[in-house]
Amino acid sequence: MTLLIQYEGVLQTHRDQPILDGFRLVQSLALGHRIVLMTSGTEERVTHQLRTEKLQDKIAEIIDKRVDLPPHPLWKRQIEVARSRYGLSVVLTAQPEVAEWVVEHGVSSLFFAHPGFNRPAQRPDQSNRSWVELVEELENRLS
Repeated sequence: MTLLIQYEGVLQTHRDQPILDGFRLVQSLALGHRIVLMTSGTEERVTHQLRTEKLQDKIAEIIDKRVDLPPHPLWKRQIEVARSRYGLSVVLTAQPEVAEWVVEHGVSSLFFAHPGFNRPAQRPDQSNRSWVELVEELENRLS
């Protein structure tokens, strides 16, 4: 099983700090699964953090911003690249629109909501929705 994990929001805060709960989750998911990371940054930056958190050997690949193909969002391109290379099973993300898009395209999604992103300005998608609006939006989409 291959899991694609979005680095920003799951393993890194908006202030470039590690999210320890995310690293613990990835450590446990890495047992018996292939882990691929996608990042809006560079592979070198992510590799440094992975070395620091002793997770580098558990990552099969890092799909960084080099695969960008405007005008599409980078994350869509990264998901498509991962699907073509690995037969993607699950996407772990902190962005609701990514989770929704993935499910609509036939891949399971895990939504990671860290308390450090409870204010809209702190979320990876930098939107202006409050937590209540986010919950309402997800409930409306699921009903």
